Amino acid sequence: MFPRDGGDLLAAEIAAAAAVGVRFHPTRGSMDLGQHDGGLPPDHVVEDRDAILTATQEAIDRYHDPAPGSMLRVGVAPCSPFSVTRELMVEAADLARRAGVRLHTHLAETVDEEDFCRERFGCSPAEYMAELGWLGQDVWFAHAVHLSDRDVESFGSTGTGVAHCPSSNARLGAGIARTRDLRDAGVPVGLGVDGSASNEASSLVEELRHAVLFGRARGGPTALSVRDGLEMATMGGARVLGRDEEIGSIEVGKLADLALWRLDTLPHADIEDPVAALVLGAAPPLELLLVGGEPVVERDRVVTVDEAAAARGAVAARDALRQRAGRVG
Repeated sequence: MFPRDGGDLLAAEIAAAAAVGVRFHPTRGSMDLGQHDGGLPPDHVVEDRDAILTATQEAIDRYHDPAPGSMLRVGVAPCSPFSVTRELMVEAADLARRAGVRLHTHLAETVDEEDFCRERFGCSPAEYMAELGWLGQDVWFAHAVHLSDRDVESFGSTGTGVAHCPSSNARLGAGIARTRDLRDAGVPVGLGVDGSASNEASSLVEELRHAVLFGRARGGPTALSVRDGLEMATMGGARVLGRDEEIGSIEVGKLADLALWRLDTLPHADIEDPVAALVLGAAPPLELLLVGGEPVVERDRVVTVDEAAAARGAVAARDALRQRAGRVG
């Protein structure tokens, strides 16, 4: 969301990612279908369509780096079918494909969204995306919980990716995605945390465990193995971002984006299979996180920024927003 008086939020995110030292794929999000026009978001957070497209193009021109080994690639991300007009979805896809960047939106997350799309467009969310030209190897959707067999098949045949967000989906009671079916259909499936509004932990290693457990809860004891979960968190995510030739596995010639977890601690020491220890055991200490071979985390502490100062800044921002909300209310 880009509230009218919110400042340059994308620039702030990009600066923060650079300070931490992470490889970053921000998307320029957008909403142009407010409550006044039958959409979900409040009118003060929606933008004019021409302003959105101009700002999105400017973000790509200013920040997107398509070079191999890039630390920063920008995507185009109208928010969802119930917060974005048909016209914006179509024009955003055209813009992204002219610029050679990826497309992203939230899709098929809840039953309410399914009902909205059938009432407004006469079809399911996935069918609506297909109608708008929003399927392809340059597209990934968050959630994809409520899909028909035909939807799963169309995602697989077009190479459309999915960011599976099991914790967020469970927290909201939205349902459990058909992860096994998606993988069997050849859909690139990675893992995501969604956002702080529906996932206070925002821990990718926690998503590993939940993806496997929820997959089995839906599909039975053999639906997903611990190695399936690890693959989704690594190569699956790399495929979703179109970077599986650079990251996602430990191979000669790939970028040194590596996480080393300690599995010799008391909660893990008696688990014979190290992958099972990582995926199903307690969250292990992160001994070392390298991005491009440079340390970002050492012994479970971020070393590129002052954690205590960052926490104080977050609390101050939270309090300021709370006071501002009180004045508005």
